[in-house]
Amino acid sequence: MNSILKKDVNEFINRYYKFRVIDYNRNGCVLIEGYISIVDVNGDIWSANYKVQIAIPVSNYPNVTPAVKEISTKIERNWDYHISEEGICCLAIPHKLLVAERRGINFTQFYQEFIYPFFTNHQHKLRTGKYANGEFEHHEKGILQFYSEELKTKDLTFTQKIIQAAIGKLKIGNNDKCPICNANKFKKCCKPKANKILRYGLKRLRDDLEIVNIELTKES
Repeated sequence: MNSILKKDVNEFINRYYKFRVIDYNRNGCVLIEGYISIVDVNGDIWSANYKVQIAIPVSNYPNVTPAVKEISTKIERNWDYHISEEGICCLAIPHKLLVAERRGINFTQFYQEFIYPFFTNHQHKLRTGKYANGEFEHHEKGILQFYSEELKTKDLTFTQKIIQAAIGKLKIGNNDKCPICNANKFKKCCKPKANKILRYGLKRLRDDLEIVNIELTKES
């Protein structure tokens, strides 16, 4: 275990006393187990003791994405609750996790940004029938929804061309008239959008392009 991971794990355990390390090398991960209680802004406890296991990959830390398993079975095993039959929690759209991973995580901050909100959202869903941050589709439909919100369009052809431009499949010079919008020069039109999604990495973008292409084929 590298020094950064050791420091971050110790910092987390000291701050969140309901957690403990149960294995420092379980299949290449530090395995942490503990309980999460949801407390609202008034200090009222919404739910006590979701029991979870968190696996933090040792190799490449801090450029990793921890995996979270809910083992108390308080969450119904249903994708509507963003959880697999095995209890693996879908903490966020993959793109957001990729950005955090590429940037490098601090585990305590990752817990605060992704893990704890996942369980608060579950409580909000049980109490109100909806998620606090809005509903999100699953799997391929979730990817399409993500781009619709990220690029502020429901036009899949536009999304396709932006991804193609980002990965270099669509060759456009900076001063060329933008072939996506047919408006200004590319550098002042759609290039910023293409550059923005580059942060998700070429592999992710190529996979997303395939999803978009399949959906466009269905529509044709």
